[in-house]
Amino acid sequence: MTEETYKDAVCAVENVKLVVQKYVPQYNGYLIKLVNKYVSENDYKSLPRLTSVLSEIREGINKYMSQEISKSDKVFIVHGHNEAMKLAVSGIVSKLGLTPIILHEQTDKGQTIIEKFEKHSEDVSFAIVLLSADDKMESGDKRARQNVILELGYFFGKLGRQNVVALKDTSETVELPSDTIGILYKQYDCANGAWRFELAKELKAAGFDVDANKLI
Repeated sequence: MTEETYKDAVCAVENVKLVVQKYVPQYNGYLIKLVNKYVSENDYKSLPRLTSVLSEIREGINKYMSQEISKSDKVFIVHGHNEAMKLAVSGIVSKLGLTPIILHEQTDKGQTIIEKFEKHSEDVSFAIVLLSADDKMESGDKRARQNVILELGYFFGKLGRQNVVALKDTSETVELPSDTIGILYKQYDCANGAWRFELAKELKAAGFDVDANKLI
């Protein structure tokens, strides 16, 4: 392999990785494993191996894109201690004809918390993350519970940011993680606030057949 061919091959693999991450995040883990199966991060040894990787990835993307993707009607609701906020959001999801999934309402079946979370999040198509002022810090400021922030990041990775909405409680100041600066939050003011229609709009944009008129 010439040095020029080597550089072209490396560039091609890296470009495929970026395409997978951007356009088919649901298959990101599977397709990246194909790359790692043949090519370690710093070991691009032969053009045939690279060609094989690219061919398998291309087939995987084509298979995924050609399938009729059916969305689950399940919407996972990540919440903290604000019970009224949780109930209001769950009620709106139900009104829109979708199924709200709230972890503590699901049966345990002897599972650990993380096993239960993984089980009930595996077939959801959308997540709503409720950021309320739950934990008081030494500074006196309040922040969302840390498990809420963890699950926000989890669903960003699993579903893609286009399928996740973060609702921020405006009744108190909530400190947000610096890593999430730049992300647009929906403002939750009260149970009957404008956030209901913004949420319906986001669900519609994500491919759900919802009718905001049901909220009037």
